[in-house]
Amino acid sequence: MASRSLTQVLAWNKSIFRSTAVRSFSSGAVRCQQQPAQDIVPPAEAMKMPVRQQVRSSEAITPYNMTIAKLLAAGLHLGHSTSLWEPSTLPFIFGTREGISIINLEHTLVYLRRACNVAREVALRGGSILFIGTRPGFQDLTIEAARLCEGYHVSSKWIPGTLTNAHQVLGRHAPPDPEDPGRPPKTYKPDLIVLLNPLENPIAIAEAQLNKIPIIAITDTDYDPRIVTYPIPANDDSIRGVELIAKVISTAAKDGAFRRKQLLDQQEKQSKFSRRR
Repeated sequence: MASRSLTQVLAWNKSIFRSTAVRSFSSGAVRCQQQPAQDIVPPAEAMKMPVRQQVRSSEAITPYNMTIAKLLAAGLHLGHSTSLWEPSTLPFIFGTREGISIINLEHTLVYLRRACNVAREVALRGGSILFIGTRPGFQDLTIEAARLCEGYHVSSKWIPGTLTNAHQVLGRHAPPDPEDPGRPPKTYKPDLIVLLNPLENPIAIAEAQLNKIPIIAITDTDYDPRIVTYPIPANDDSIRGVELIAKVISTAAKDGAFRRKQLLDQQEKQSKFSRRR
């Protein structure tokens, strides 16, 4: 009798569980049917937009809202192995973990803001900025950063003599002078260079130093930051991190160019007003 009563109890519990499960499932289905379709299905514009573009358009990254958390999420704190450590980068290193140097992002944020101020002032004074990123995977972000601030870019191999022998290297690509076609074409040099991979471009750095052109460069733990003018201690192997730094510097340069345009418009209005008087 005991076994029968136990079997009956188990069957009764099983029937109760089935009824409650069916009831909860039916109630959930009713809620889904009552919810409008526009709340469930995203709009067609969001479906057509790439995921990468959706993330970018969520929040504009500027030097003012840059935080250590964003730098950490981009992987800019990871340095190279301690066997490749450059002793001059000791002030920028937080410590080591599993044989890898960890970069102190507090210094990265400070030096990044300083580089943004330099780029903003150069653009404010009407200077030209050259972005150089020749490492595989850096081509697209280098071109995008240059387009954002209406600058120039070198996304392929750096041609030796681009700055020191510009008439021979760049003269054939420059348009001739309409007034004097026989005259050698004019070539211009950048006022600031943003170098995303300085380790692979020692010739570009040497030419910039000969022409006294300041350099903003991402310096990892295996590179001497004293070689460039404005180093930014960060991981130069992270494409996401390099893209973040390039975009922030380009945004600062764009801000400087916009302020310059405002100042020129204001001066033009004042000159017109003074002429009327």
